[in-house]
Amino acid sequence: MVLKPCSERDSRNLEEASMEASSVVLKPCADVTAREGREAMEVSSIADDSSQRKRKAELDPEEESDGEIEEDRIEEREDDDDIDLLEVPEWDVDSFDGVVYTSSSEPDRENMEKAINDYRIYKNQIITSKGFMVDSTLRPHYLYKRIFPLNFNDNGFNRDYCEKMVSVCLERHNQDKGSNVEFVEVVRANYRGGPRPVSYITFMAREKPDGPLVEYQAKGMSTLDRKKHPMLCRPAPPPKPQNQNF
Repeated sequence: MVLKPCSERDSRNLEEASMEASSVVLKPCADVTAREGREAMEVSSIADDSSQRKRKAELDPEEESDGEIEEDRIEEREDDDDIDLLEVPEWDVDSFDGVVYTSSSEPDRENMEKAINDYRIYKNQIITSKGFMVDSTLRPHYLYKRIFPLNFNDNGFNRDYCEKMVSVCLERHNQDKGSNVEFVEVVRANYRGGPRPVSYITFMAREKPDGPLVEYQAKGMSTLDRKKHPMLCRPAPPPKPQNQNF
């Protein structure tokens, strides 16, 4: 067989065929490169997220290491996330019944000792008073059950809100007890925010027409439809001694 030299046309055909073959080979390589790039980004994102969680845990010992606080947060998620946001709360059921204060064990850290100690006092006061009394000067690093004292230096908005909630609770109380207690004034209030916010209101009241002033407690919830629902209303019990085992 005699080999003929390639013509110019044949050379062009070979070059074009070679380029087509190269493009066929390069396409899957590009797919692999893109997939590897995405996987690398995902690994990087996971590593960054892990690093952020680690830094957050170092700054906030409650977040990762304290199982007690995790239980509190799980309980709150159950209250807010796993039920109908328009569901009416149960009447005359105190969610603090049976809750006992136990000291949390956070490590002492620079610039955190006071905040941690304030948290322990804060948590103790909330549990002992069943949500109705806490020292507003405390600066805890975490609000137990997200409850905080309301400030009434706000042009009357918080006070007006509390008075309306007391009215709803007191009306239910009078219906159930067959009494004729009338509202006099709000003394203080604590509040837990969220999609179903709860108010813990201490107020002065008296039996009509001229009964003595008595300190009362009202607990109410607002639902997503902006309706106010009574949860309990009662004369304030005598203060209990606080647990000193912080």
